Amino acid sequence: MREIPAHSIRIAETPEDVARCMQIRKEVFIDEQGYDIKVETNDDDHRSTHFLLVLSDNEEPVGTIRLINENNQLGRFAILKQYRGMGLGIPLIQALHDYVRGKGGKEVWCQSQAGDPTKGGADATGFYKRLGYVDRGERYMKEGTVHQDMVYTLQT
Repeated sequence: MREIPAHSIRIAETPEDVARCMQIRKEVFIDEQGYDIKVETNDDDHRSTHFLLVLSDNEEPVGTIRLINENNQLGRFAILKQYRGMGLGIPLIQALHDYVRGKGGKEVWCQSQAGDPTKGGADATGFYKRLGYVDRGERYMKEGTVHQDMVYTLQT
């Protein structure tokens, strides 16, 4: 198995770290996948905890994820294209799980893209299933892409 690049994950508490998270999201969701900026940034950002993954050797920001605190919804999970497939997404999600567990949460859920990658969307459901997420309800359309609600039960 390939070694995951050395990295660190922190909660984005400074304006600079929040800006780094937003830049990653812009590159992935707006520039790469074609979402409108009005969809990508919303009021949920202000009531969320943002996580930032940086490479250890140069502090380069390469991944982010957001947690909407009041309902433990994972979202806006993004790894820059050139760093995908290196195993960096798993520790980022695990950091979010640990954070929710630490505040007494019992589950985390997400609205996973389940769309056709040939049409601009990504199908992330397989990734989440490999981590232990299960489908909740039926697939539905959101922002022109098929989505699937998925839930993960946290172990204590």
